[in-house]
Amino acid sequence: MYETFNSQSKNIGELLGGNERARIVVPKFQRGYSWEKRHVEAFWTDIRTFQKESSVKGGPDKYFLGPIVLQQESKETIHLLDGQQRLATATILFTAIRDVARELKIQAATDFARDVQREMIEKSASTGYSLEMGEMDLLYFSETIQTDPPANKKAALRSHRNIQTAKTYLADVVRKVVASLDPTTALARRFIKLCEAI
Repeated sequence: MYETFNSQSKNIGELLGGNERARIVVPKFQRGYSWEKRHVEAFWTDIRTFQKESSVKGGPDKYFLGPIVLQQESKETIHLLDGQQRLATATILFTAIRDVARELKIQAATDFARDVQREMIEKSASTGYSLEMGEMDLLYFSETIQTDPPANKKAALRSHRNIQTAKTYLADVVRKVVASLDPTTALARRFIKLCEAI
């Protein structure tokens, strides 16, 4: 029996954010996290280019992450059939934003880091994280990326090293963006501006 495909435009916040009950699960047959630094750099460059273009009058209002194919399994579970690398990298970016905010040791930034964790990375204590990686990366990703504070764990597999490289690179570029922003702007607003494109 054929099922109807439904195409919708959603941003990352709608997919991963707390407003959706279901968590996105990478099926067991999917490969591990395979993006190397050059892929993560291209992802970041695309986001920053979008931010610059959207600030110009007439620029696009949404960043096109690319097609993501999902299959609803139950009220609590959505299988991710295509788009694992992009959603995992977006999750790593949100955790970089969370961690950099917390590094500032300012209450507004700490509150913002908590909100990013609650709204973009976690679902709830009972359902777990917004994105559940496949078998190969599940434990490493949850412990070193999604857990707050993240664990410092050695990368044993190639996919784990790719995750660690993405995390390090994105944290570095987020630090540079935050450092370059107008210091008179409210701190939370600076981070929100960084997140708007995603």
